Amino acid sequence: MDIRKIQRTGGSTYIVSLPKRWADRVGVTNGTNVGITIRPDGTLIITPDISSPSPTKKQLDVTGKNGEPLVREIIASYIAGFNMIELISQRISTEQKQTIRQITHKLIGPEIIEDTADHMTMQDLLNPNELSLRQSVKRMYLIAASMQNDAMQAISSYDIDLAMDVAQRDDEVDRLNLLIEKQLRSMLRSGQVIDSQKDITLDMSLDFSLAARPIERIADHAQKISLATTKLNRALPEDINLMFQGAGKKASELFENAADSLFTSDIERANMAIRMKKDVEEALHAINMKLTTMDARDALHLRIVSDSIDRIGDYGANIAEIAINSTISK
Repeated sequence: MDIRKIQRTGGSTYIVSLPKRWADRVGVTNGTNVGITIRPDGTLIITPDISSPSPTKKQLDVTGKNGEPLVREIIASYIAGFNMIELISQRISTEQKQTIRQITHKLIGPEIIEDTADHMTMQDLLNPNELSLRQSVKRMYLIAASMQNDAMQAISSYDIDLAMDVAQRDDEVDRLNLLIEKQLRSMLRSGQVIDSQKDITLDMSLDFSLAARPIERIADHAQKISLATTKLNRALPEDINLMFQGAGKKASELFENAADSLFTSDIERANMAIRMKKDVEEALHAINMKLTTMDARDALHLRIVSDSIDRIGDYGANIAEIAINSTISK
């Protein structure tokens, strides 16, 4: 680190010299305009190139690639922050084009702007400066929480249509999770918080992105509960139904307290959420004992439901721990 003394000039202006080695490397000379960003932690970031950056392009040769390998490379390019992804081959097959279109619909921002026999081009039309990572995580939470509540309502009323609707909502949570990972990588690379909410810091961004993963897992388990509901032979007996609704409500309250503690920096509420995990475990223990008396086929599917409620409680407690770490670090 270079230590340089601040000088005062003109009575009210403070100046500091820039390292010549850095200026030569980035092309800064006399009269060059530079950008100065003030971060919430007091750090100044000096940007040598303030012109609009040209879209970063990634070219992928998709010859012989189908299914999951192709999807993984496209997602990796998206998360890496490439604004334009060009997929090339001597001939892109119909199956490949269908896969590319499907994954485009599962990502927030990219659209197919060119489609020919030997190449397709995806361009990200989303402006990162208009995004808020905090709001992306909050949106994830709201969708996952509604999925959990509706999944328990579906199993309570044996509503197959509602169960299928819950299962389909998981795609939206996955899309937001990938967007959040992309946002965080962009911030870490630039050292700047590219966020519509200027009060957020880099370490806060990391905390929110860490919380996004357990929220995404909770949505996955809400989906599992819904799919298990569709495989039941009949509605639940009243006593079993009441037990599941009680356990589901406890897990839902735990998740709500954990998420609220993250968004409001409330350590007391985070600790309350963690303590509630024991209540969830006790309710599920009683359910698992009851399931031994049920028909084996239905009991198998209900054990999946019980396990998913337990995992929702675990992930909720994880979010509460992240909230405590985030609050203390402030």
